[in-house]
Amino acid sequence: MPNNPEPPSDLKPEGGLTPTADPAPIASLTPEADPAPIAGLTPEADPAPIAGLEADAGLLRDTYFDPEGDLKTEAGESEPPFALPDRPSQIGRDGLFGNPSKLSLIQALSPYLIALGLWALLLFLSSLLFGAALAPGPLAVLKTLAKLAFQGTLFVDMAQTVLRALVGVLLANLVGGLLGLAAGRAGWALRITAPLVASLQACPPIVWVTIVMVWAGTGSLVPVATVFAATLPFVFSNTAQGVMGLEPRILAMGKLYDVPATRVWHLFILPGIAPFWLAGLSAVLATGWKAAAVAEFLGSHTGVGAKIYLSYQGLHMEDLQAWTLALIVLGLTLEAAVITPLRRKAAGLAARGAANP
Repeated sequence: MPNNPEPPSDLKPEGGLTPTADPAPIASLTPEADPAPIAGLTPEADPAPIAGLEADAGLLRDTYFDPEGDLKTEAGESEPPFALPDRPSQIGRDGLFGNPSKLSLIQALSPYLIALGLWALLLFLSSLLFGAALAPGPLAVLKTLAKLAFQGTLFVDMAQTVLRALVGVLLANLVGGLLGLAAGRAGWALRITAPLVASLQACPPIVWVTIVMVWAGTGSLVPVATVFAATLPFVFSNTAQGVMGLEPRILAMGKLYDVPATRVWHLFILPGIAPFWLAGLSAVLATGWKAAAVAEFLGSHTGVGAKIYLSYQGLHMEDLQAWTLALIVLGLTLEAAVITPLRRKAAGLAARGAANP
């Protein structure tokens, strides 16, 4: 008997139903080895951080500014320095007479020489109109100025005027800066201090000269107090404006990540208020020495202002014009050596902040 007998013919399947050795699977039911993920539900290996939080937190923790102005990380890697606009404010950055570093010596000195030339021309015309007794000529005034310088009186009195102005400016920066910081951070402090500072700004210097003379007599206290009262509003308003312009989210993030307060001050608060404070300081210095001279005119026996008053009382017109020329030279020197660089620095910091918010 055969091992595999054939089935009967009537039991054989039709040709279309004959099974094959390897039947084809149904495609829709066959599992794939690597199924395609669903885009919206597939987890990412490295999810993208929230840009606003992580970037600022990293900046708080890992970066600082070196003295050259480059942005560096804790590992010591340096990034490109901040790019400044070409001309954010030409007069604000370079000062009224231009940037001396970009000019030749003659170009840098020419505005001052022109100013002195106009002064000499005015004296010459006045001498022709009123006579040498009331309006001495430029040569006589220069001889008197040279005599005062040779005697040492010129430098002593000018130093006293500058010292009194600096003391008043320093006190105004200390008090006005602290009040400005408090007013910028707290609304209630701004509501309390703003009217007081506005009243100081509304009073002319002669009011403070008179009041201090009545209280304390004549002396150094009169010009110092006058400079303090005349310059404090500038420092207060600029400092408060700088604090109010700080980004509150950065400060809140510093608290969230427990960043030390000293680091927050160094990285954000001080750089944020620096342009405003420097702009106020330049205005204060430009005003302070003038207020000191006015206060000395009535309330002191020494200083350039007092010497002008004594010359006026004795009708020593050559001395009067010589001390006036000394004040003009002092103002031009402060403008070129101190005030213009401060304004340029403030404009540069403001442009840097605008380019890198």
